[in-house]
Amino acid sequence: MQPKRRIIILLSVLLGLGLLVSRTSTAQPVEQITILTPGNGSGVTAPIDLTAEIIPGEDGLIRVTLIDRNQTLLARQLLQVNETAQVAVMFSTRLDFEIPGETTAAILTITTQDHLHRPVALRSVTLTLKSSGEDQIILHSIADPWLTITQPQPGAVITASPLIVTGQVTPLNDRPVIFELITERGGSIISKQLAVETPGEMIDFEVPLVYALPSGERDMRLVVRQTTEIGGGDAILDSLPVKIAP
Repeated sequence: MQPKRRIIILLSVLLGLGLLVSRTSTAQPVEQITILTPGNGSGVTAPIDLTAEIIPGEDGLIRVTLIDRNQTLLARQLLQVNETAQVAVMFSTRLDFEIPGETTAAILTITTQDHLHRPVALRSVTLTLKSSGEDQIILHSIADPWLTITQPQPGAVITASPLIVTGQVTPLNDRPVIFELITERGGSIISKQLAVETPGEMIDFEVPLVYALPSGERDMRLVVRQTTEIGGGDAILDSLPVKIAP
């Protein structure tokens, strides 16, 4: 065999191996939302100057909510973003609120959704709302992504139950990490919880999601989230699209 031909064959083998590695690469951790200000634990008066770096969802909308510990909705905004190229954009808004007392604990959340209005990502910060005084802004601290999904890959076609979800997660709090498969209409066909013993400590997981095989291909979204004690909603959420087929 000629040396030149040997080199071509060797390069072809290496290229094939490279493609194999890329197909089994990590599905996460691209940060869809990063809240820059106010940081977690800040004390703020009205209006709140909110800044974030966001990859907009497919519907082009950004949802901002402010809820106190009694689950009272204090503020809500639904804002259109012109960017749809799935690249991060800088986002800022001012959020007004009123509280009956001097201070109250609250959670501020930012959510993006796909074209079927299912959650793509959610991030939150816990705040102390104040009726008067000076703001006490805590700067955002850069941290590693909380979730890495190694299986399945985005857009994967799943043809057998259970769907095995593997990866690593670093829980924010001691509440369970919830894994769900969400249908085209937003309903959950399976939900499973991963217990948390030590918040802030990485967990390697392998979670089987058992579901009934459909009669045809279904466009699903795999959602991984944790809830919060304030307001009873989600504290953090990430998701990826998958298809299930018979």
